[in-house]
Amino acid sequence: MAKESLLDSDKVVYSSEDEDEETKRARGCATSYLVDERETSGKLPPKFRQRWFRAASMLALVSFISAVGFSIASIIISQTTESSAVFATGFDAFFAAINVVAVCWRFRDELNGEIGTMREKKASTVIATSFILGGIATIVIALHNLEIDDHPTKTDEMKVVLGVGALLYAILTFLQCYVAQLVNSQSMRALAVDSAQGAFMSVGVLVSTYVYTKFKQFWYLDHVVATIVGVVSLIYGISLFVEILGLNIKERLMLAFQREF
Repeated sequence: MAKESLLDSDKVVYSSEDEDEETKRARGCATSYLVDERETSGKLPPKFRQRWFRAASMLALVSFISAVGFSIASIIISQTTESSAVFATGFDAFFAAINVVAVCWRFRDELNGEIGTMREKKASTVIATSFILGGIATIVIALHNLEIDDHPTKTDEMKVVLGVGALLYAILTFLQCYVAQLVNSQSMRALAVDSAQGAFMSVGVLVSTYVYTKFKQFWYLDHVVATIVGVVSLIYGISLFVEILGLNIKERLMLAFQREF
């Protein structure tokens, strides 16, 4: 009986080691900001890792709700205020919500798992497409409003939405940076950078709105800010596509090399 117990124990240990080895072989290098770095947080105490991975999941959920809420509010306000820049911030928040979904996948359980290569490619492709389409839409609307000499109205409503958005993004940035440092997550750090971008964008639109209320001759400043935001989104989306294409080419070359040798 004792020997059988020892054999059973050895089998369990051997199986566990095999699984760990397979997990290690399955892991790859980061190919974009959505892919986590090769994990080192597995060395953290189990209870610590469990607690903070749950916190990361909850923070990602709160970030998603905040991003969607701010996106809807910004787009609605942009229709009533004729503000291209507010519309652009709404689209940016929509992109942030998509990014949060990827982070939710990352922390889908308490294990130190990674997003698979195929899932990473699909997520990156969706994000790149969203950035490109959103950037084009923002640029077209901003240039159209600029051409017809349209200017923002009801600036007080804009200030309220943008002020709340800037404060919310600032808080999320701090929390995301803190959790990212604890669990050593590159995707959470990227989400923090995205939130920081949203905060700075909201502040920038607030400044342009303030300038317009004082100096009416700068009515076009709102549309200029929106155009810049659209161009940045477009460039970022294209860069993601180039990155994905480069990864595909690299993988094909590696497969061809392995088959050859």
